[in-house]
Amino acid sequence: MTIRHPDRPVPWSADGLVTFAATTVDVVAAPEDGPRLLSQAARRLCDAAGPGAVLAGAGGELTADLGAGLRAGMFVSTEMRRDTGKTSLLRLHLRLSGEGEPPPAASLERWAGIWHRQALSTVEVKRLAGELPLMEATVERLRLGRPLADLAVLVTGHFLTDLVRLVHCLGELGAPLEAMTVLRKDYAYRWRHRVHGHLLEQGVHVADCTDGDAVAAHTARARRAGLACLALDDGGYVAPALLDGTRARSSGWSGSSARAGSSERAAGVSERAAGVSERAGVDEAAWSPVRAGVRERAWSGERPPPGGWAGVVEQTMSGIYRLQGREAELPFPVFSVAQSRLKGRIESYWIAEKAVTTALELLPALKIEGQPALVIGYGNIGAQIAALLTQRRMRVAVHDADLLHLIDAHENGYVTARDLRTLLSGHEPLLVFGATGRTSMSKREFEALGRHAFLASVSSGDIEFDLPALEALAVQDAATRPALPTSSRTHTLPAGVEVTVLADGRPVNFHETDSISNLHSDLVYAGMLTGACAVATDPAPAGLDPAWADTVLEESGLLQDYYERYGPPAAPTGTATSSARRRSGRGSGERR
Repeated sequence: MTIRHPDRPVPWSADGLVTFAATTVDVVAAPEDGPRLLSQAARRLCDAAGPGAVLAGAGGELTADLGAGLRAGMFVSTEMRRDTGKTSLLRLHLRLSGEGEPPPAASLERWAGIWHRQALSTVEVKRLAGELPLMEATVERLRLGRPLADLAVLVTGHFLTDLVRLVHCLGELGAPLEAMTVLRKDYAYRWRHRVHGHLLEQGVHVADCTDGDAVAAHTARARRAGLACLALDDGGYVAPALLDGTRARSSGWSGSSARAGSSERAAGVSERAAGVSERAGVDEAAWSPVRAGVRERAWSGERPPPGGWAGVVEQTMSGIYRLQGREAELPFPVFSVAQSRLKGRIESYWIAEKAVTTALELLPALKIEGQPALVIGYGNIGAQIAALLTQRRMRVAVHDADLLHLIDAHENGYVTARDLRTLLSGHEPLLVFGATGRTSMSKREFEALGRHAFLASVSSGDIEFDLPALEALAVQDAATRPALPTSSRTHTLPAGVEVTVLADGRPVNFHETDSISNLHSDLVYAGMLTGACAVATDPAPAGLDPAWADTVLEESGLLQDYYERYGPPAAPTGTATSSARRRSGRGSGERR
């Protein structure tokens, strides 16, 4: 979303009003849709302004008083384009004006954000479906019987266009949109406002992923609607919240004292966490511990009661890490797309390539060839990052707390050490990638740095680097540098060493852009849909069993779809046999 603020007030009407800010929304649609889309956008502003807002039109332009002396001027322009056939690029213009001093920037940003909540057009939705063919094929395989029809689905997601398609596919599989909640991961994506507006138009509830009451509100709505709950999570926002509530009511569990500790400690859990458990409808008495610390459903495969939880589909390792040590507490199955071979072996390269490309773009003008780099976390993504940096001719070191991963990195030729601080001080990396899904650097690690280092995270949120510890250690406030983007902050440590955190410590692969293209995210989202239907129709023991997800995904037909679409073209009948004979020499007159 771009908002233009004139350097000085610019008169634009006979009333003597001056322009404070202007912005536009681009929509691909049929030319005749322009007036309708403009009217929808104008009504959206008026609804936000309240009953006092009066919409008027003259000369092809709409105007509305938004209150506090602020007026909106709105019109639509059409740009004909050769590549869109019968469609056009419709540009919805908003100009905010008034008299005297401009309102605070936050106020202008708010109105601009509302203006940009323009739902996707029919043309854009159709184009989006074409970019995500695996999801479409998955729906066709699974739609029989509408497996999600009696479930209130909660989705945690990045507000990218593929999320719109995911929600649509969930609806095609039976999930009622009016009972659905989407938790927003707040990154500055170009399409975030339009995705938000589209979800609202579809009747979906939207909340921020940091809203501690969102899970409870969702389960309460599900109970009132007579629906059980299922989550497609991205980062561990759902299951840990439900487990926190369960601990608050630990007396309802068999053997709870051994797991939750004393009643005094359980009483210290917040009332809000307790409310999550109570309102989620989780019947603690319906579960019992079994061998290997996994719980089995007391209802033997029956759907949970209204407001109860059928299960969670988790797609990130950070979400899995948040469940470590708590697997025995889970009262429902967790379908781990995050740990699946499908995600690890195929998607990791795409994420790593985007992360490396973006991080290098965020650096000032530097010659990186021959410079030292460090990758913390040698999992699927970290290993790909290390390989890509080596291809860029950097000298790469690797650290991983898991000794097996560290041995793997060592035998692949990377500089390694058991102690991270040894690598930070001895290897002196210019560029550090954090790919652990947890906090990898804090005060002691920052103190080990001996030169200006640039830190790039590939983990969800801003957990990879302990930013409060870095700020406390710095001898002066973080500052921007002229050669760096404003999202990169440089901290000066007591020894004079500078540490620059790229992209505000958030994952660089999500920095002001889509992380990976829709054609790439298609595979994992199709896996999420497959997992959701498995949880709904093929009840599994409660707990976390990665092998279950691998089995379901690899037997679902999804990988076959992927290979047939992106693998080698199918050979004409008889070609393969003829080729084999030619390679072996048989059938060509040769003797063996």
